[in-house]
Amino acid sequence: MAFLGIDLGTGGVRCALVEEKGAILAEVSKPIDRQNLSLEVGKSEQDPLDWTRSLEAAFDELFAFPSNRNVHAIAVDSTSGTILPVSRAGKVLGPALMHNDMRAVQEAESCNELFGGTCSPTFSLPKILWMQGNCKLPDDCLFLHATDFLNAWLAGTMAIPTDFTNAMKTGVDLEAETWSKSSLIPFFQLPPVVRPGKIIGDLETSKSKRWGLPKKVVLVAGSTDSNAAFFASGASQKGDWSSTIGSTLAIKGVSSKKLSDSEGRIYEHKHPDGFWLPGGASNAGGEIIRTHFSGREPQMESKARSIPIGSSQVYPSTRTGERLPFTSSSFRPFLSPKELSGPKLYRGCLEGIAFIEAMTFSLLRSLGGEVGEKIYATGGMTKSSLGMQIRANILQKCILVPSHPHSAMGSAILAASGFHKHSVGQISESMVSIGKRVYPVDDGDHSYKESFLKFRSLCNKQLT
Repeated sequence: MAFLGIDLGTGGVRCALVEEKGAILAEVSKPIDRQNLSLEVGKSEQDPLDWTRSLEAAFDELFAFPSNRNVHAIAVDSTSGTILPVSRAGKVLGPALMHNDMRAVQEAESCNELFGGTCSPTFSLPKILWMQGNCKLPDDCLFLHATDFLNAWLAGTMAIPTDFTNAMKTGVDLEAETWSKSSLIPFFQLPPVVRPGKIIGDLETSKSKRWGLPKKVVLVAGSTDSNAAFFASGASQKGDWSSTIGSTLAIKGVSSKKLSDSEGRIYEHKHPDGFWLPGGASNAGGEIIRTHFSGREPQMESKARSIPIGSSQVYPSTRTGERLPFTSSSFRPFLSPKELSGPKLYRGCLEGIAFIEAMTFSLLRSLGGEVGEKIYATGGMTKSSLGMQIRANILQKCILVPSHPHSAMGSAILAASGFHKHSVGQISESMVSIGKRVYPVDDGDHSYKESFLKFRSLCNKQLT
């Protein structure tokens, strides 16, 4: 028995065929050849038919092997904020405005109140308003998120709901799990809203026959790509947190209650099991290491091990301004001492990243969030064994690295959840395997504590 997760990204389609205990049976990726149809600055468009062509090519390769055809359920994830117009019959009426399209600046201003004060032009709702004002569309046309469009293609019908993670930037009321009563779009132009992991239909018979699949393959509501990646991280129960460190740091976790942050550092998604998913993103992260040490990381990793704890203080960001664990448009990253380089700078970056994680978890606890005894870690920085140990020591928590922390895996988890009618958390626990565990070790003194206090003091100094 296998479950298929489909991740529709900006650059291509990725399919992961996963058996019910979490082993990946096969993976196929196909590129989207035309990644931006617009030549204008700030505009990003794709042809949705390019998505289905790429998916068909992926299916052709994946299902060429009879052993890959025992598929019982499919779920799709895609980029948050991507939206397109279609007719009631399913005809594409214009290009998809992508997640990073910035044209709907004026329309975003009219949506601020609906989104609690701030709406970005990248949100789906202002893009819909822009299309209504600038494209010749029929009054009864539908607006679909990218995930919805692929689900409609798979099902062979437009009678497909959206999920509430994709609907967030279109004006969903997460408490009620339906469209907000103050929505600026008529409800009949939007699909109904369901939870991720809910069965929404069946694979069209002609497609099952084309690829030799079982007669009945259920379609399950997916999610945005970031939420799908979270489901694949292993974080599944209250107090579990996933910390992703690539170019920047992003943290998301499971909370029994909605956290309120008047400063806007923490935003809220909703978990399919009814919990809340508070999270936030920092400007700090691994980008500074790539900037200074690209190609030399193994050498620096070895030399930095002998550098004493707290030898330097580094705010690990290359940009002015910060979003988490504090907000400031003018915050300037710091180096102490200022002439830092080599292994001292490298180790200072690793310690700084861990300090920002620690400050973020302290913030979450102050807002009422539960923080358990383990942290699930994903992203490029998990390759640094020194960095992982530093994080475990500073956080005083076990760091767990999942084996397959990608969005297509998360979608396969949603597919299995819908098929078995079990909670997403329960399925995540059974399907996610942990590839590495890093436990805190005693550093023998209070160097990290002292260094952390100094780091926090330098942050406060920069903020005043």
